Amino acid sequence: MGIDEVLQRHAGEFGAWQLRHFLLTSAAWALEALHTMVMIFADREPPRFCALGPGRCTDPDPCRPASAGWAWAGGPGASTVAQWGLVCADRYKVGLVQSTFFAGCMLGAGVFGHLSDSFLGRKGSLLVYAS
Repeated sequence: MGIDEVLQRHAGEFGAWQLRHFLLTSAAWALEALHTMVMIFADREPPRFCALGPGRCTDPDPCRPASAGWAWAGGPGASTVAQWGLVCADRYKVGLVQSTFFAGCMLGAGVFGHLSDSFLGRKGSLLVYAS
């Protein structure tokens, strides 16, 4: 007797409850994927243009957009880079945010994975994690 026959005899066919569980679990993972990938879209650097008109910006360096007449295409709220001015010397902060997020995911998975497999159990580690 193979694994398929054992599962079919004890668990039954794929039914409504399995479908419901699959959809709820998939929805949770889809939201997690959106949370993980939001940095790709929110941290893009929009193009800059001379707001004073073509050739009228006094300083050709776009690293100082406000003082020299440079402006963001789409306004200052076009992305987090434009909103917080994460250009030139502060450009490293864009990658630092995502690196810190994934380092926290890695650390949390190791710590809380060990806690849930050892003496706390799944409920206990979830309570510690959520509080």
